[in-house]
Amino acid sequence: MQGFRLIPAMVTLLLHGLVAAVLLIGLPGISDSQELKPKPVVIQAKLVIDKVPPSRAKPAPPAKPKPAPKPKPVVKPKPEVKPKPAPKPKPKPAPKPKGPTAEEIRQKKAAEKAAEEAKQRALQEQIRKQQQEELAAALASEDAALEEAELVSSYEQLIAQLVTNNWSRPPSARNGMSVTVAIRTLPTGEIISASVVKGSGNEAFDQSALRAVKGLGEIAELGELAQQNRAAYERKFRHFQFKFEPTDLRR
Repeated sequence: MQGFRLIPAMVTLLLHGLVAAVLLIGLPGISDSQELKPKPVVIQAKLVIDKVPPSRAKPAPPAKPKPAPKPKPVVKPKPEVKPKPAPKPKPKPAPKPKGPTAEEIRQKKAAEKAAEEAKQRALQEQIRKQQQEELAAALASEDAALEEAELVSSYEQLIAQLVTNNWSRPPSARNGMSVTVAIRTLPTGEIISASVVKGSGNEAFDQSALRAVKGLGEIAELGELAQQNRAAYERKFRHFQFKFEPTDLRR
């Protein structure tokens, strides 16, 4: 490349030399007098081209083997997306009426009145039945009480008769004397205890009545009552008080 650059330089130098010679010598025919023209100086120039030894080209590096192309992944076909069915439009609810009509209000009031009357009738019927049941229970209780009172009275009279028959009168006994004795029995009628709870003021009279009760030992009629009506026996004669008051004494 340097040899090719010298050629234009040498040409330029040669042209400059020619121009200088023309200026010094002048062109022929310009002046009228013929002057002795000096011989032109011939400049011998030789174009020298330096040959630049060709540069040693570096051997190209061996080409690296290209990597084997990776296998392209198999692209699975996308499943076909089925379009969703359009939602069915919901039926619009029927518009609600703004309010009950006059007829509906009348019917509602009539129904409420009938229901209230039926409720009152049921309540009155319930009260009537309850009163009847209470009255029947009271009558039954009263009848039972009367029967029981009669039963108790009859057994008291029996016991009084038994005690009187078993009693030994003391000399100091007088009319108007009375003594109350507490008696405990078994369902068989056996007397298991007797004690004075209210005396007459006369010790001999009280002790004589107490001996008469204990001397009975048992009252068989109470055993029969316990078998026939245990409830009456338990209420009135399991533990009871007997008032001994004879009426045939001296004044």
